[in-house]
Amino acid sequence: MKKTELEKKLSGLINSESRENDSNTPDFLLAEFMMNCLDAFEIASNKREEWYGVELDILNDWKAAIMQAISEASMCWSDIDKAGVFDSEKAKQIGTKLLETIKRGDNYERPSLSKLTN
Repeated sequence: MKKTELEKKLSGLINSESRENDSNTPDFLLAEFMMNCLDAFEIASNKREEWYGVELDILNDWKAAIMQAISEASMCWSDIDKAGVFDSEKAKQIGTKLLETIKRGDNYERPSLSKLTN
């Protein structure tokens, strides 16, 4: 069986930390075991999604949901007729930035009011 790059890196990491010594098992066997655990977890996760009839993808159409929420939030003024013109391009930029932050997994910091209006 051909080893993946991840499996090779796991083997090297296990070896560099001498973790194979605790079980007296070669690092490449431990890396293979860990890859098999990941495969088994992915299979179980996919079967769970199939069972519940849902797709638990992190980007499960979040882009559309976020963009729609931004558009809806823009209409939350008490006197909407005097709110001005909705800048859909600016709203799109805000939504895109939010999606990029989610994808990176950054900790979200509430921006100051000046950052929101610039």
